[in-house]
Amino acid sequence: MAKVKVIVDGVEYEVEVEELPGGRFKVSFEDKTYEVEAKGLGIDVSALSAPASVPTTSVPAAPSPAPVSAAPAAPAAPAVPATPTPAPAGEGVVTAPMPGKILRILVKEGEQVKTGLLILEAMKMENEIPAPKDGVVKKILVKEGDTVDTGQALIELG
Repeated sequence: MAKVKVIVDGVEYEVEVEELPGGRFKVSFEDKTYEVEAKGLGIDVSALSAPASVPTTSVPAAPSPAPVSAAPAAPAAPAVPATPTPAPAGEGVVTAPMPGKILRILVKEGEQVKTGLLILEAMKMENEIPAPKDGVVKKILVKEGDTVDTGQALIELG
């Protein structure tokens, strides 16, 4: 089994990949295992082999299980569970540190912030998600009651 780094919607994951017959792969990450099929790579899938180092591959998130593509130098990456809002990549985007439910949003768009942005409930605990730096709330990407996954974009700061 090879370890591979993939980037999905700007979030980097380290995954374990095992090649199966017929262009299929067993991909494991975050205590879950997926069986994926490599299609549309533009190369013969049988030419893929376990890399000597851990490469990085960018893969867009799929809204539902779908064929996954990867760069020719790396095996296919897993389909990521659906997220309600695609995560914009870049600096100033606050992402969920863990899966949970948005209980309260403490800020409004256009507001100057220095501290807490929202309350995320995870494992029956309320967690205040802080602003990583002072800034202005450009866009709120979630609403109260939303369920979010680790790495999902929550708020854009400017």
